[in-house]
Amino acid sequence: VHHLLLSDRVDIFRGIHGLVDDRISSASTTLDDASSSSFLIITRPARDIDYPLWPAALEVWAQNQPSVESLEEDLIAAGFQNVSHTIEVYECETELARWLDMIQQRFWSTFSEFTDLELKEACDQIARVVVVDEAGKIKFEDRLVFITACK
Repeated sequence: VHHLLLSDRVDIFRGIHGLVDDRISSASTTLDDASSSSFLIITRPARDIDYPLWPAALEVWAQNQPSVESLEEDLIAAGFQNVSHTIEVYECETELARWLDMIQQRFWSTFSEFTDLELKEACDQIARVVVVDEAGKIKFEDRLVFITACK
């Protein structure tokens, strides 16, 4: 959802809300089935992330990532009800060299904002400050936000 224009997001959610209506009316469902129709968005927090990044990347991340609150407001504006969220934490481990390669390969759109030289300098900075275990691995948390809404 972070690649959707803010101005389009409510309308997109309204369209999804309408698709739920269409599926319910075209299927032979009971009222109980229809009332349990739900929608799920899985995203990441705009702030309070644990990835080994540098300050400029954290800022780009925060600017491009919509807040949970704004997504929930948009879902409500689109007609969804019982909108809520949870955050689930997953422990991650990877080799530092692999992580730095992923950054330089721009595996997230966040990194498209930076030149090759800026990415190289950032990777050098990360390598100087991150804790690396004896196997050359780094550990961090991936925090996923699960936003649910009901029709």
